[in-house]
Amino acid sequence: MSDTHDTIVDVIIAEHARLRSGFDNLDALPDDDRQGRKNLWKDLKKDLLAHHDAEEDTLFAALVQTTADARHESLHAVSEHGEHKKILEQMEDLSFDHDEWQAKLAELRHDVIHHLDEEEEDVLPIARDVLTKEKSRALAKAYSAAKDG
Repeated sequence: MSDTHDTIVDVIIAEHARLRSGFDNLDALPDDDRQGRKNLWKDLKKDLLAHHDAEEDTLFAALVQTTADARHESLHAVSEHGEHKKILEQMEDLSFDHDEWQAKLAELRHDVIHHLDEEEEDVLPIARDVLTKEKSRALAKAYSAAKDG
């Protein structure tokens, strides 16, 4: 996923683009393509959870040890990850075709896209400022290993 020149910011931005595309691809499928929607949903959910976990274990774990702003933004982002997980748990108890499941998907999409935008505007600029290039590259490798492993 990352090469030796990628920083954690580069990797996170690319992951955010993949997550946005996942929601777009799910929305683009016809409602009657049940199997396609189930498969895309399964992949998107897996990607989202893996992204959150890897981000927490690498980027946020590093940032909380730097500045007060970095700590605040990181803890806020981790809190939002928890909110996304709660919505996912609520969706587990609903039928894929149920109107409430669709409403929860719309809520999740809104919250996740807002969260990604917020990270890109608030967290990643801090990461660029407080992390050395070497640390940022090491975090990129650690992120990729955590997400893919």
